Order: sequence, then structure tokens, then C-alpha cells
Amino acid sequence: MQLLCIVFTVATLAACKKMIGLEPLPANKITEFKVAVSDGNIFGAIDETDKTITLYLPYYYELDVIEPAIKLSEGARLSETPAAVSVLETQKTYTVIAPDQSTATYKLIIRLNQISPLILTELSTATATSALAIGAYDIRVQGNFNVADAKKIKAYLVDKSDKEHELTANTALGTPGVSVAMISGVKTYTYSYLQVPQTLDTGTYRVRVKVQALTGEMKYPVKVVYGRPAINYGPVTVKQGETFKIATGGAVFYDFKEFYILINGQKIALPIVSYTRTEATIRVPDSVPTGVYTPTAAFGASPLLTLNWAVTVTAR
Repeated sequence: MQLLCIVFTVATLAACKKMIGLEPLPANKITEFKVAVSDGNIFGAIDETDKTITLYLPYYYELDVIEPAIKLSEGARLSETPAAVSVLETQKTYTVIAPDQSTATYKLIIRLNQISPLILTELSTATATSALAIGAYDIRVQGNFNVADAKKIKAYLVDKSDKEHELTANTALGTPGVSVAMISGVKTYTYSYLQVPQTLDTGTYRVRVKVQALTGEMKYPVKVVYGRPAINYGPVTVKQGETFKIATGGAVFYDFKEFYILINGQKIALPIVSYTRTEATIRVPDSVPTGVYTPTAAFGASPLLTLNWAVTVTAR
């Protein structure tokens, strides 16, 4: 009887030992995620509980994209070839496929360690609203951007429906770029030569600026108005009785009243056949003598615009 009990006990222990054996480790894991930077590598924090990879990027590296190096469980592979990822990406995932075809999907979370909040220099004040001309390209925004790369800064005029209208860089007055200077004891970044869209409606707008993951908005709005129109430099040669076009890459045409030349001190109108905000068609009357003339344009109540290029009229 004692021998039988011993045999039974050994068998029971053996069965229990077999039942409590450890499960094999998953073979569909990301074991390392790193990004090379100028002074080494930044490693992502991998959380196996919620299947996330969190990568913290200091702002001073000024990265637009990352190209991660990824290590996997032995024998595993990714469902797609790793590629560059925008630092502003919010939906990137990686799916790992194990040798047994089981899968695991990780979500990438990129945290840009920027200096916040984003503080902007106001264009308006509580008592004076700044006026921006439609199409004007001398607009600048200032703040604590902490980046010198203009591609990382976006400025917008925001209408009442919260639609953003981007102020784009324009090279007409100089090379768009970001400068930095101490202003009133504060390190201030200035992004210059931004243009108000030529298609914008007049009205009141908020000013919003985005620097990578940060967003800031000026406290006081601005007013968008029709300004003194501009005409592109464009000397033309045209026959008597024919038409030519003028255009603007800046402040738009509005209330275009007159386009004329002077002959012996007498004003001779060149009729405006048609015009839009950005282009006008002008006709030279048959009666205009051949010659070289400096034209003048009149828009609404704006000062007369005498051009610095010539209209050369030739015989028909």
C-alpha cells in the first residue's frame, strides 16, 4: 500500500510539472527602434502592453523626417519595407509577422520636444487693427519659433468658419527666410516676405502660426482690404489697334478706372477691355502715333501708378 502511494505521488508531480510549463515567448515583437541623429541615436520606448513605440525628438535636431532602424524577434519580418516617416505623422503603424504567421501591430507615437507655448508678436493692438492688402507680399510674422528653417513654419489667416488661408513665401522683395535677433531683450525669430492670397475676400481674420507640432494664435485680429494695386514689370511692343496684357503678382487689381499715356502733354486713354484681380487686357487705339510711351494706371482712390517700363507702339 505504501509503495502504491509513492508511485501515485510521483506520477502526480510529473503531471503537474508538465502542466505548468512556461509558454514560449511571442516571436512577433519589435525588440529595438532607433533613429540616427547627428550625435548618436535616439531610441524609442517600446510598450508591449498597449503595443506602442514612443519616440521623443528634441527640437534642436530640426528633423523633418525620421528613418528608423528596427530590430525584430528572431525570424520575424515586417509586413512592409520600413521607409522615412514625417515627424508630424500621427497614424503610422508597424505590423510584425512571426515565423508561425502570428502578427502584432505597433503604433508609432512621435513626441517633438519643442519649447512651448508658442508666443507670437501681435500685428494689431487692442485699439488699432492692422490692415493687410490682398496680394501684398511684405507680411512678416514673429515669435519664439526656435527654428531657422522656413519650411517648418506655417502662417495662416483664419476666417470666421475657421478655414485656414496660408500666407505663402514670395521672392519679389527678397529671399524668404527666417532671421533671429534680440528684440526688447527677447530672442525673436522673424519670417519675412509672406504674401496674402490674391483670392482672399476682404474682412476680419485671425492670425495663426504653426511651428511643427506647436500652434499659436494672435490675440487681436487683422483686417484684409484692397490695397494700392501693383503691376508687374513688363515692357511691351504692340501694334496700333491691338491689345496687350498686364498682370500683378502682388496687390490685386480693384476698381481699375483708367490706363493712359501722355502725348505732347495730353492724356490719351488706352481702353481697358477687361480685367480680373490679377490680369487686364488693354487696347491701343488706331489713332495713337507710333512711339515709346510711359503709361500710368488709376485704381479707385489710390494714388496714380506711373510705371517704370514702356509701351512701344508700332505701325499696324
